[in-house]
Amino acid sequence: MKLSNLFPQIKPDSRLQVNKSKAASSAKTEAVNPPAGTDRVELSANSVDVQKIKEVLDATPSVRAEKVQALKEQIEKGEYQVDSREVANKMLFSLISDNVTNE
Repeated sequence: MKLSNLFPQIKPDSRLQVNKSKAASSAKTEAVNPPAGTDRVELSANSVDVQKIKEVLDATPSVRAEKVQALKEQIEKGEYQVDSREVANKMLFSLISDNVTNE
């Protein structure tokens, strides 16, 4: 299954803006505006969102153990039923959506 267009394109022109406060200490001013000759990183708002999503996905287990166990028990008892029409529909939908995204 393809997961295309899950995240919007990251646009480099939508940068985070840092407001300077008159009451900010010199340490804060140096952190916001580093002296010449030092490296600086600016993250777009979309890249921050993508990073948050990535952290959530990393914390999510890739295998849902409870669901796997329940399915195993159904199979062992002979109670697991497959809806062949649903499988065929999903296969066709996947085939059509793959063709549309590849064009």
